[in-house]
Amino acid sequence: MTTTPQFPTFGLSRRHLLGGALAAGMAQLIPGSWAAVPAATAAGSDSFMALSLYLTERAELPLSQGSRLLAALNELDGKFSDKLQTLWAWIGSQQVALADLNQRLKVEQPDLADIPGQVMQVWYQGIAGSGTATRVVAYEHALNAEVVADKLRPPSYAYGVYGSWSSNPTTFKLQQVVKLPQA
Repeated sequence: MTTTPQFPTFGLSRRHLLGGALAAGMAQLIPGSWAAVPAATAAGSDSFMALSLYLTERAELPLSQGSRLLAALNELDGKFSDKLQTLWAWIGSQQVALADLNQRLKVEQPDLADIPGQVMQVWYQGIAGSGTATRVVAYEHALNAEVVADKLRPPSYAYGVYGSWSSNPTTFKLQQVVKLPQA
């Protein structure tokens, strides 16, 4: 005779457990959700966004993109968030004007002098790090593409229908224009 295993009677079934796991997994896929931002990123996110707004002199920047950029910088340097928070606190306490930032950093805080350049590189080029440790985080939505978006599109994006890039766009038919004599 076979017996069926007995589960505790606290109301949790396998179906509920699997449904909860599925919901938690789906929450990770939703851009901008609280679950999609790692705890370490969330801790330095405020300082990163504040410093980014200060450096780029913009009124707003996309928080979801900022989270990805910060995560890439933290992945390359485990102490990046700590340095970032130290730099932002120093800028606030010293009331450093943006025009004087690089000069004052070189003199007063040389160990933090590379942080503004890294932040600007990741926002404008969409690239974190250099050499073999390079991470491409943003391309089409990097600020260098947005600045010229009204006239240019990032290279290597094919905006036509599939296969439109295979035909030569410079072929044309020349026709000779005949000028009629004026009477």
